[in-house]
Amino acid sequence: MKRLVLLAGAIYGFAAMFAFSVNADSTLTIPIPDKSMSSKEVTLSLRIPPNTQPITQQARPKMVSRSALYSWDANPLPKVANTDELRDILLKFVDKGWLKGISSITYLKTKQLDKYISVSMLQKTIDAVLEIAQSPNMVRTIRKSNLLASDIEDLRRMMARYTSELKMFGTNVAKTDKDLLMLQEQYKTAKSGIMKIIKVEGMGDGSTVIHLNVE
Repeated sequence: MKRLVLLAGAIYGFAAMFAFSVNADSTLTIPIPDKSMSSKEVTLSLRIPPNTQPITQQARPKMVSRSALYSWDANPLPKVANTDELRDILLKFVDKGWLKGISSITYLKTKQLDKYISVSMLQKTIDAVLEIAQSPNMVRTIRKSNLLASDIEDLRRMMARYTSELKMFGTNVAKTDKDLLMLQEQYKTAKSGIMKIIKVEGMGDGSTVIHLNVE
């Protein structure tokens, strides 16, 4: 018991040494285990005088996630400019039956087009047109189709403009352009000298005038 009294006196004397720098009133409880007093819980209460300076802890640095350092796309859904000819070209292929679906027509007539959806439609159009090259009689298929060499040129021009987006969809742009170029040249050859009816008019005397065009 004497040891506990001496320990309490030493702690109180130690606290008194710092009385001049304190500015807070608080109580500190210190448990002291004692094997010789196993049946009792001995606790010392130390009263710290006023004017105590609190111990301040430095703020720990915040952990920054590595994922936060990655660059991100501030415009994940870019739009196609209203003046972009992609809309008109896709609508032309819709009218000719190469890009099918009511949803396609409805979408292309909306005010603003999503770039990635439009490029996906461009990819579908290109794939449909390239199926002509897989036909057993390609020349005959070309002559019966409603496409022109200029239509193929339009697809190639759009593909050159949206190369990076088409690559995102897995298109081999270099190979596809080469295939389209081959098909375009086939159209120029197969449809050269073909006579087409432009307009048919009935005359007042009962005769008929047929307007023809030779490509």
